[in-house]
Amino acid sequence: MFSPIFRKIGYVIGFSMIFLVFSSNLTMNNQNYLLAKPYVNHVSVNELEDRHSMIPTTHKMEHDFGIPSFTSDPTLDKMKEKLAYGVLNQYEKAKLADRIEKLKNRLERTLPENQKEDKSFSENEQKKLEVTDNGDHNGGDENHGKDENNDQVNTNRKIQELSDNTKHDSKDKKEDDKTDAKDNGDNNDYNYNNDQVNTNRKIQELSDNTKHDSKDKEDHKKDTKDEINAFKIIQKRLSDNSKHDGNDIKDDDKKDAKDNGDNNDNNNNNDEITYDHHNYKFAGEGDKSGKNFNFAAVGDFGCSKNSKNTVNNMEGRKPELVLPLGDLSYIKSANCWFDTISPLKDKLKVTLGFHDVNDGESKLNQYKESFGLDKLYYSFDYRHVHFITMDSESQFDKSSEQYNFVKQELEKASKDKDCNWIIVTSYGPFYTSPTTHKAEKSLRDLYHPLFEKYGVDLVLQAHNHNYQRTYPITYNPDESSKPIIANDLTTGYTSQKGGTIFAIVGTGGESFYALNGQDPSVAKQFGGKFGFLNIDISNGNPHTKLTGTFYDNKGGDIKDNFTIEKEIKSNTS
Repeated sequence: MFSPIFRKIGYVIGFSMIFLVFSSNLTMNNQNYLLAKPYVNHVSVNELEDRHSMIPTTHKMEHDFGIPSFTSDPTLDKMKEKLAYGVLNQYEKAKLADRIEKLKNRLERTLPENQKEDKSFSENEQKKLEVTDNGDHNGGDENHGKDENNDQVNTNRKIQELSDNTKHDSKDKKEDDKTDAKDNGDNNDYNYNNDQVNTNRKIQELSDNTKHDSKDKEDHKKDTKDEINAFKIIQKRLSDNSKHDGNDIKDDDKKDAKDNGDNNDNNNNNDEITYDHHNYKFAGEGDKSGKNFNFAAVGDFGCSKNSKNTVNNMEGRKPELVLPLGDLSYIKSANCWFDTISPLKDKLKVTLGFHDVNDGESKLNQYKESFGLDKLYYSFDYRHVHFITMDSESQFDKSSEQYNFVKQELEKASKDKDCNWIIVTSYGPFYTSPTTHKAEKSLRDLYHPLFEKYGVDLVLQAHNHNYQRTYPITYNPDESSKPIIANDLTTGYTSQKGGTIFAIVGTGGESFYALNGQDPSVAKQFGGKFGFLNIDISNGNPHTKLTGTFYDNKGGDIKDNFTIEKEIKSNTS
């Protein structure tokens, strides 16, 4: 008689057990999820970080409860992605650093006493690193104003200092030297954009490894040495490439490293630079004689074997005058370039470029004192040629002193009966085929009409690391990037049709920039060649002639040749 009742009771108990088991599983899964992914609901961001996570969140969001496979936290996912790619802002970096410090303190409290003294990344060293980084960050980067780049360089430097304090035995030192020699050949393979996150991750790894016992610590020392060797390479890379405006492409750097292995001469130790001043006054200034002469022009040197070859090539042509067209040295000091150019030291009239003007006051003062420059734009006469040197890195608009100076010099030279040629030098290009750097539109719109009005014959420029030479062209007021070709011959020009020739000679030895097409106004162009443009001036009667010849460093091959001929002013006045 009791069997139906017991049967019902059994059903109730069985179903209850099943329900309890299922509920407990859901509860445990949900609890695990909450611990792994804290939610932002009614708690403040700071309180949440203190409780749960070392990754800062940026917004308060509501999140559902549930099984992990059906729920997610987009805020934390986003922050993790930003951390992985090294694009945290300053606030997020500060929060991350604070969390690292808290975790380190928590770790220290859990370590045995004998391990607390053996930490490989001590609290004092961390504080020293943070103080140095903050100081350098506030100082800024004079090239581009990128404070984060300075933080990275100084972080790597401190890591190197930590490695130097580690006592290695003689065998380890030999192995490190071999590793460095091998790794230095691959400097340019590093992606600069990922250096920040890699450094932060390595610092965290060094901190975490304080938990190892003495045996693990010995193994860790060996691993740390390899890591630090890699950081040395990154530091060297950062030092060599605080360059240009971000458009100096990494692909070109890799190509340069392959084609021009000698460019590694630029990688000097900039921390121990002494700044020398030289006396490079042009010996022939003021010479008014009518003798024939030649001069050389080229820019973008650097301090490699290629730049030395360019100097030797110029020296072999025995120029009376040499016009460096800017970007002379790419490191913190000009000393290496002065040493390279020294065989021609009494023949120089220099134009300064981006790295010469923007790489620090000390380096700029070297040039100013060595060449006796008060201002970076100036003019001079030599053998019936009036030369005007412009400073495209400073103010040059219509309200500037430079604009008034250039205009006055052009007007004076156009009226001077002893002046047969007017030649202008400028680091920034007025016109260019598609390549790394674009043309300077503001320069072109302001000064090309002046050049045309007062009869400028030739404009010499650099900045792009290749060679380009236009036809004689006149200014197009409707669309200045498409000038009017006055003479479509590749050579044999006369002054009767007018027009000015613009030449880019950025082939001094630093690197190569690829040409991605040819502008219709360009008569001749090529890349992948180091060399210089030689200009011969022959003063006959009644005609005077200008002959331009590009000499390749390899065998002195001629890659371009053009002539301009006109009557001397004394016969036309």
